[in-house]
Amino acid sequence: MTGSAHARVVLDSGVDRAVVEAMLTNSPQLDVTEYLDLHEPEQPGTPGGDALIVACVTYDPTIGDYVRTARQLHPGRPVLLLCTSDTNGYVSDALEAGVDDIVTVPSDADPRLAQAMSRQLVFTVEKAMARHRGEAAIGDQKLGRMICVLGLKGGGGKTLTSSNLATSLAAAGHTVAIIDLDLQFGDVGLSLGMVPDRTIYDLVRSGGSLDAEKVADFLTVHPSGARALLAPARPDQAGVVSTEFLAEVYPLLRATHEFVIVDTPPSFTPEVIGAVDASSEVCVVATLDSLALKNGKLGLETLERMNYRGRIRLVLNRADSNVGISREDVVAVMGMVPDILVPSDRNITRSVNQGEPIALLHRRSDAARAFNALAGLYIADQAPPENGHRRGRLSLRRRGR
Repeated sequence: MTGSAHARVVLDSGVDRAVVEAMLTNSPQLDVTEYLDLHEPEQPGTPGGDALIVACVTYDPTIGDYVRTARQLHPGRPVLLLCTSDTNGYVSDALEAGVDDIVTVPSDADPRLAQAMSRQLVFTVEKAMARHRGEAAIGDQKLGRMICVLGLKGGGGKTLTSSNLATSLAAAGHTVAIIDLDLQFGDVGLSLGMVPDRTIYDLVRSGGSLDAEKVADFLTVHPSGARALLAPARPDQAGVVSTEFLAEVYPLLRATHEFVIVDTPPSFTPEVIGAVDASSEVCVVATLDSLALKNGKLGLETLERMNYRGRIRLVLNRADSNVGISREDVVAVMGMVPDILVPSDRNITRSVNQGEPIALLHRRSDAARAFNALAGLYIADQAPPENGHRRGRLSLRRRGR
């Protein structure tokens, strides 16, 4: 940290000010400009300082309201919570209110403890300030492209397409991240032969502030170079992953990768709607059967109702199957010509069972050529609108549906 960070400190009525002062006056890198009472809210127009430190015995709704108001007055200033009680039970509430990080402080004023905690606090303040600087930089830069892969019927090859697209792009020399958004029964890890040592569930449970470096620690690297944020290991862990959390993850991944591929469950869950809303383009996967085509058509109609204006591509899987449905029938039902036709190939099942994408395992097969051609379409595309932002677009989420 260059120079001193100027912090304002807010004290709850049950906090021993001497303990807090012992910590905050121990480092030349942290300068306290003012001590305030929790019941004296900040006023508009007052200098905010570099950081706001809220000291309390335990977190309660009053502190949450104070933090929300403070974040509205100074949205670019990090907020740190110092607490003298155990953090179990309120971490999620504090982070949702706008707290960037939490430090548990000692209940006595032992000088050695105060000195050690002072170093930890300065490091935490520095980390939170760096994150906010990074967020500002992300807002000013052109983000990578986010491709949301939709397959509105299970078993249609959606995960197969996502995995092969991601690894084909990576093998072509592009930086790629793939997110498994099927939070209960995701198979991206299995299809890529990855052991989920760390998943998106672990990222949520890690607490604290989010930045690109932290998210990168939870990505599993594939031999192709693609990096994966894998689904939770158990279905019961899916509930902790909120749409708000995912909305923070997407721009961090897009800031550090040329392509972000999102593999979705076969439905328009809130998580899928949020991913579509944040994406720059959508890839719809269908097969030659009436149920898949019907669901695919409904999916396209849903995107239209969302006023989705990103590019939409259609991949037809098992396109050479002789099942009484022609490609002309597909066009008539879906209302668009498939961009890529993926033929049936028994090596596809073999590659999935081996955990190796067919685009890399059997490069000369027709199926591998199809997935590499899909990657080629995205590589050849001109860049989408900056930051993936589409003006005037309404979503189902904003309509409250």
